[in-house]
Amino acid sequence: MPPEPREFPETHWSQLLELQNTAHPRHAEQFDRILRQYWKPAYLYLRAIRPMNPEDAEDLTQQFFEMLLSRRAFDRLSPERGSFRGFLKTALRRFVVSADRKETARSPRGGARLFRFEEAEALWKDACGREASPDDAFDREWARGLITEGMKRLREEFAARGKSVYYDLFHEFCLDPAVEVSYDELSKRHGLSVDDVRNYLRVVRQRGREILQELLRDYLFPGESLEDELRFILSR
Repeated sequence: MPPEPREFPETHWSQLLELQNTAHPRHAEQFDRILRQYWKPAYLYLRAIRPMNPEDAEDLTQQFFEMLLSRRAFDRLSPERGSFRGFLKTALRRFVVSADRKETARSPRGGARLFRFEEAEALWKDACGREASPDDAFDREWARGLITEGMKRLREEFAARGKSVYYDLFHEFCLDPAVEVSYDELSKRHGLSVDDVRNYLRVVRQRGREILQELLRDYLFPGESLEDELRFILSR
C-alpha cells in the first residue's frame, strides 16, 4: 500500500529541523534563510510590543537572533506544536520579558548592523503599523514578504515562458494602486483584443493563486486550512 500522506510539508519541516543540529552541513544556510525571511517581522513586532526608539528595537532584533543561534532555542521546534510563525512570536515575547528583566539585551552602540533597519522603520512609520498589535505587525510584514516572493516568482515564470505581457497586464491592472485602468485601455496599450486581456489576466490570477498556495504549504501545521491561510495573508 502507498504510504499515508504526512500532515505537514516534509521538505520544509525537515529543513527547519536542521536548525536543531549546529553540526549539520546546512545549518548555516537554513539559519541565514530564517534571518532573511523573518528579521523585518521581528523588528516590527518589537516596535509594537511597547514604546521604544528605533535604536533599541534594532539592538533587540539583532540580540534576538543571536539568542536563537546561541541558546539552542530550536530544540523545542516541532510541527506538532504549531506553526513556525507562532514559534517565533512566542520566542520574541519571552525574549522581551527576559530583556526587560535583565536589561542586558543590547548590543554596543555603533556596532555592526546585520540588517537594513531603515527599510523596516519606514514600514513602521506607516500609520497602520503604529496602531498594530505586536502579532498583527509581525503577521502583516510576514504576509507582505510572502506575497512579494510570490509575485517575484510569477513575474520570472511568465518571463521564462516568453509571456512577460501576461504579467505586465496583471501588474498594471491589479498591482499599481496609483492608476486605474480599464480592459479597453490595456488592450490599446498592448495591441491586444479585450478578450485577450481578460483571458491573460485570468491565467495570471490563477497561477498567482497557485504560487501563493505552494508557498503557504511550507508554513502550515496539522489542522490548518490552506484556504483560510490564503485569505489571511491577502487580508493583511
